[in-house]
Amino acid sequence: MSTSIEPAATSNRWPRAIRSFQNKNFRSYWSGQVISQIGTWMQIVAQSWVVYDLTDSPLMLGLVNFAALLPVLPISLLAGVLSDRFPRRNIIIMSESILMLQAIIMAGLIWFNIIQVWHVILLSFVLGAAAALEQPARLAFVVDIVGKKDLSNAVALNSSGFNSARIIGPALAGLMIAAIGEAACFIINGLTYLAFILVLFAIQVPHQIRKKDSIQVMGSLKDGFKYILDSKIILGLLLIVSVASFLTIPYIALMPVFARDVLQTGPDGLGFLLTAVGVGAIFGAMISAYLKDGKRGKWILAANITGPIFLILFCFSKYFIISLLIIVLVGASNAIRLTLANSLTQLNTSDEYHGRVMSVFNLLFNGMSRFGALAVGGLAEIITATWALTISAGISAIIGFVLFIQLPHIRKLP
Repeated sequence: MSTSIEPAATSNRWPRAIRSFQNKNFRSYWSGQVISQIGTWMQIVAQSWVVYDLTDSPLMLGLVNFAALLPVLPISLLAGVLSDRFPRRNIIIMSESILMLQAIIMAGLIWFNIIQVWHVILLSFVLGAAAALEQPARLAFVVDIVGKKDLSNAVALNSSGFNSARIIGPALAGLMIAAIGEAACFIINGLTYLAFILVLFAIQVPHQIRKKDSIQVMGSLKDGFKYILDSKIILGLLLIVSVASFLTIPYIALMPVFARDVLQTGPDGLGFLLTAVGVGAIFGAMISAYLKDGKRGKWILAANITGPIFLILFCFSKYFIISLLIIVLVGASNAIRLTLANSLTQLNTSDEYHGRVMSVFNLLFNGMSRFGALAVGGLAEIITATWALTISAGISAIIGFVLFIQLPHIRKLP
């Protein structure tokens, strides 16, 4: 069993919505993540624009996302076991180093004008593998820093930081691509990974005691799955994450299609659309941080309905400004849904199973979204991106209504 010494108590001089910032380690971790995520979003925008510019194919956008899914299943589950056995900071540092190398290679291929789609697919596979290894440790590392008392608030602040980067990164990327090209976005992303690695080395993690016996991977995985199946709450939350990731999150992968072909804009327009998603997500994350006990379960189920409905409205907008306003609401709903799913899953998970449960959470969130991007992208090749995403969001809204009725134990969560 893994135990940890909770971080020392700190004064309550910080407002309730940002109380986790009392913790110096968390402030450093949060700042490093924001810097890294700005670079990540710059790469996401640049990569999607490169692929669509090379191929003119929504299916290829989905295929590149799908390539990052292939290593997720085997690595995510193993990563959960490793996260429960080894220092999480070391796992994160190793993964960030691989991600930094991947960004630098992409920059070189674009800079020398030799980039081809198969390069992007191969490096997306590497990115997916490194991210799958890192994510369970990264999610659980927050508990190591702040403890369970402030976990819900810390997760909400992490989400707000992630979405702050989503505001800044795409806007910078769009302007930079239009001005000097895509390679610069990948170079900057590589530098931000380095900055985050340095922050991780500086963080002092509370002492932890972990199992010293040999790793029994299959046995550990079996115990983890049994633990999840025995918990109605965790199962319900993972179901919400799965539906959202497969049916609504793929709109991010198709955004270059809407930017260029539906709304008639360039890479700067794509950047501003993704920035608007981030603005909405910041708003949604702050709502999640402010929620009082007794409200979280109802809010997550409500957001599970409103997100797809707003996405349908976005699909049929032909005006750029209106699309920006609607996509803000899409971002807010998704942030509420996924932030609360993350925090409620961790709050209802025993310390001993934390890494394994969060590895399944990550597998469903990232894996289903990438698989959904491939499915919706393929459908978009046949019936247009507008109708493909409308059908997907419509199914998600219907399932959202069903889950609101059928998951009373989630509605009652504090």
